[in-house]
Amino acid sequence: MSDVEKNVRNFYDSFGWQIRNGVPGEDLFRQFSRPHFSYQQAVNDRTAECFSNLSGRLLFAGGGDLPESHTTIGEQFREICCLDISRRALEIAETKLGTKAEYIHGSILDIPLPNDYFDAAYCAHVIYHIDIDLQEKAIEELIRVTKPGGRVVVIYANPDSLIDRIIENKRKLPLLWRLRRREKSLSQGSTESKSGRPPLYFALHSLQWWQRFDTKCHVSLIPWYVMSSAYEKELLWSDGMAAVAYRMCSWLEKKHPGLAVRWWQYPVIILEKRPTH
Repeated sequence: MSDVEKNVRNFYDSFGWQIRNGVPGEDLFRQFSRPHFSYQQAVNDRTAECFSNLSGRLLFAGGGDLPESHTTIGEQFREICCLDISRRALEIAETKLGTKAEYIHGSILDIPLPNDYFDAAYCAHVIYHIDIDLQEKAIEELIRVTKPGGRVVVIYANPDSLIDRIIENKRKLPLLWRLRRREKSLSQGSTESKSGRPPLYFALHSLQWWQRFDTKCHVSLIPWYVMSSAYEKELLWSDGMAAVAYRMCSWLEKKHPGLAVRWWQYPVIILEKRPTH
């Protein structure tokens, strides 16, 4: 196991999926404003649409604690396999899926299953936590275990998003940025210092990098989330502002999805495996 894999495993086993103040440490990344949740439902619907007309076997590659968006997608499949480097994640997944799923404690870099085994694979917020020099190998493994005509659906991040550029230049507007939203506590009446969060590896390729898989898959990108919860706190300092911003984002995603892919912080990469000849 590489040092990066050890870092990620230790983060989730010791912090990410451990409960503090009634919530897992991973919820540090999930604290959004109230207006966000109607936007989130549209995002979940769009993600589920990536799996339309598919059934049979589904792989959750690094499914973590299997949020409701995952389990809803899983309902349309006959068999589910949860593969995760974190043993704690698999324990949580088993409480939600029970005997419907198979659970494998292992790495996406070496999936212990045969070629063309799954009808679909879902890999959300995982690839950018893999050593950047090994991310291609991870995607090749996901493609290998997916049947021709099946889909690998990946949630990735955009290293050159408009949102990142705005954040990087925020110090040019010092008066405006003093009005930032006050960060909410993890649970009502209590706070959790982020200083206790262990480091977590994170590295990104450009969105153009994904075209290298075009020989084996039809590659398409659609918008996923406009920004992370941390960036929401930086940019949207009131619920009223958040409500307007998310309505505008939803409109742009429907009317100009290509722009949203280029500007948003998180895209969905859909790899539809080509038939073999």
